[in-house]
Amino acid sequence: MNGKVLFALAFFALVASSFAIRVSDLPNSAVFKNTKLDVVQHSGYIIVNKSYNSNIFYWCFESQSNPSSDPVIFWLTGGPGCSSQLALLFENGPFTVNDNLQLVPNPYSWNSQATVCWIDQPAGTGYSYANTDYIHNEAGVQVEMWAFIQGFFQQYPQYQSLDFYLTGESYGGHYVPAISAYIAQQQASGTKVVNMKGSAVGNGWVAPIIQFGQYGPFAYANQLINDRVYSQMNATYDQCLKELQAGEYTYSAFETCESIMQFVLNANPGINYYNIKTQCSPPPLCYNFDSITKYLNLASTKQTLGVPSRITWEACDNAGNPFIPNDELHSYASSVPTQLAAGYKVMIYSGMLDLICNYFGGAAWLESLSWPGSSSFNSMNLQNWNVAGSVAGYYKTYDNLTWVEVIGAGHMVPHDQPANALSLINTFIGAGF
Repeated sequence: MNGKVLFALAFFALVASSFAIRVSDLPNSAVFKNTKLDVVQHSGYIIVNKSYNSNIFYWCFESQSNPSSDPVIFWLTGGPGCSSQLALLFENGPFTVNDNLQLVPNPYSWNSQATVCWIDQPAGTGYSYANTDYIHNEAGVQVEMWAFIQGFFQQYPQYQSLDFYLTGESYGGHYVPAISAYIAQQQASGTKVVNMKGSAVGNGWVAPIIQFGQYGPFAYANQLINDRVYSQMNATYDQCLKELQAGEYTYSAFETCESIMQFVLNANPGINYYNIKTQCSPPPLCYNFDSITKYLNLASTKQTLGVPSRITWEACDNAGNPFIPNDELHSYASSVPTQLAAGYKVMIYSGMLDLICNYFGGAAWLESLSWPGSSSFNSMNLQNWNVAGSVAGYYKTYDNLTWVEVIGAGHMVPHDQPANALSLINTFIGAGF
């Protein structure tokens, strides 16, 4: 939601070729020397649109286990317009950044059993750049990410035959389904570019027309609103639904629909809409990313990663603006059955303390899907999901679709429940639930 090692020096030329070197001097990273976290890294750019000089940045960490056979995971942060490097350094990467700009090891990094790449897209997000912010919907996203995938595996053919998973969070609920369905379509009648096995979305903004309607029930169930406010929210949703069903993907409809959550915020001043058990400090992103921002803007960091010195990294920037209101109001739930039909595994998971993309909405849009297994999936009861002998959440799975509700986590599950999130992704890319 808007709320706003080797590296490839592809940005020196308008082609997807690169010059690769081993980087061993990330600033303030001495603590990682000779540890299991000291893995081969890749960073750089793939050019996906020469007309706009569109350069997509990636930062990859090989698996700590067996990089020659372990899966490859791509991670896409949402926003739209928020950098995936934010997730790397705040959620599920090998390290975080402290107030002294020292890198601090993360024992729950998602590269424990997979090679993971955090990708800044669309162009203009994070370290990525272009002549202008020109991508405005998933049609553009999927085409350019397909170009990125092709360029990436040309650059790193050692990974091409490995199992591949596309993952993301928040507005990744638009990105991941759209891109995954596009991959299925492209590979159905052509050369197999990537060994696609599945996708996962955490607290995703997937089907607005359904998810807007679950703000009221979620807030009421969590005692955030009274009966009067609940009634007002439902009435506002009725108007939102009417406008979206009429195809009015306009700023007027956007403001009507977005105002539903505002009832909850007005009734709970200062609440963190990403985790209702905490306060939003500072708004609008509700977390302090100053150390991460400073670290990623160090001249030495940019030089090490192959980022042009002129680039200023921001957690979330204007690249997401063209997506509002049209793309943000559209549903991409219909892309999920396309993935399922292609044989891809799909996991949708949700931290139960998130308001903005809450799990009531996630469960509701999943139940609305039309696919051969829908009746069986919808009739299943949730089971306990256990990690290290304790109940970490609840799940159900049928055929190649899995739904997981994560206890004690908000919008950013890997940040709030790092050990359980690692178990979650490793189970998904492994034997499954």
